[in-house]
Amino acid sequence: MQIGQQHYFGAAGQTEIHPAALVILLVAGIMLLVLPRKYVFIPLLVAAVFIPFDQQVMLGSIHLTLTRILIFMAWIRVLTMRFMGGGPRMPRWTALDTLFATYYAIGTVTFYFLWGDVGAIVNRVGMLYNAIGIYFFMRYVVRDSRDIDRATKTFAWIMLILAGFTLNEQFTGRNIFSMFGGVPEHTEVRDGRTRSQGPFAHTLTAGTMGATAVPLLIGLWWQGKKNWKTALMGAAAATIVAFSSMSSTPFIVVAVGIFALCMWSLRRYLKWFRWATVALLLSMHLVMKAPVWALIERIDLTGSSSSYHRYELVDQFIHRFWEWCLLGTTHTSEWGWDMWDTINSYVAAGTDGGLIGFLLFLAILTTAFWQLGKARRRWAASPEHARRVWVFGSLLFAHAVAFFGIGYFDQSAVVWHAQLAMIATVIALRPSTKTKTHSSSLAVEDDNILPAFDTPVLAG
Repeated sequence: MQIGQQHYFGAAGQTEIHPAALVILLVAGIMLLVLPRKYVFIPLLVAAVFIPFDQQVMLGSIHLTLTRILIFMAWIRVLTMRFMGGGPRMPRWTALDTLFATYYAIGTVTFYFLWGDVGAIVNRVGMLYNAIGIYFFMRYVVRDSRDIDRATKTFAWIMLILAGFTLNEQFTGRNIFSMFGGVPEHTEVRDGRTRSQGPFAHTLTAGTMGATAVPLLIGLWWQGKKNWKTALMGAAAATIVAFSSMSSTPFIVVAVGIFALCMWSLRRYLKWFRWATVALLLSMHLVMKAPVWALIERIDLTGSSSSYHRYELVDQFIHRFWEWCLLGTTHTSEWGWDMWDTINSYVAAGTDGGLIGFLLFLAILTTAFWQLGKARRRWAASPEHARRVWVFGSLLFAHAVAFFGIGYFDQSAVVWHAQLAMIATVIALRPSTKTKTHSSSLAVEDDNILPAFDTPVLAG
């Protein structure tokens, strides 16, 4: 077995279910089946975040994690609503939905041909199941602005609970979630700094999930004052989660997320700002002794960051283009010390799926940004929803920056797919020409979910 193959396939493991995790599974499963549609995503998100991924049943080489069981139950509920209870139709399909499904479907095939091992197809089918299951479940149940705000408040409460656990680690040095297995009992200490991780498989994913939630939760307050307490408490908790990880990536993501929100006042000049940024990077590349991506190596906000590894990974990825461009490569361990760990999500998209995988991953992000920009202009007559669109653009920007320093492989992947589905819902909403209400709530027109506004708002 090549170096890192165990890391890629993850075939090892044993059945391990803690009684507390089983109770959470049963309670969440029952709630998935009985709650009204507008609340049905809450038990899935909460349980998926707080149950460590090592809680699983092994069926041969298949990891049947408790999260996968919950996804199955979630889709039982969808089918029940759709075909037995007169539930709503599937929401408006977007280009982002197509790209997302295509990326994971093609990635499953290319990864198998890359490794030529049955373990590869089992691994990627599992990832496909997780991604498609979470994403399209959220697309089905999160249908309008009220659902979006409700899901955002759910993330606020998740962060409030998670902050309590990460602070406990800072004070005691022990991780309560170690009782489930999969996370260490004693919290990692690097260069004298305690790096909290809670139920997540790594401190980086824990901190990054907190960091990306910061602009989302600040934005909830910014859209309207009615949720300000939940929003600000959630944002403060998310900041605690991010900084408790004592990792540079979450620190940076918090900063760029807030920066993106602050760019609202310059939204009309965003095109010029983007081109100025490109021109600045090109100019720096021409005058620097090292390539411009060597700036990654200079980023160390904690004094113990592995920023050189991030730089070297990008540098080798660029210089070895012909090695990975066809289907990817199985030889990143030969690129240098610890290079088997393709922790940069952009690099991993290429090394696991070749040029087509890399381009599809970029297409998901660029299409989401492009369609969010169109949605903001479409909603210019409704300041509240225009700000909501901007908030989700800031959330997406935070994730796009985080991808340079981390790959989502544990509960973080569930959060990313759920939030990307929320972005797709924001994109799919259309202003209504009906004038039956004086609010910015959503109305149904021809089985599509359409926000309704009065004539003076549209005229303004």
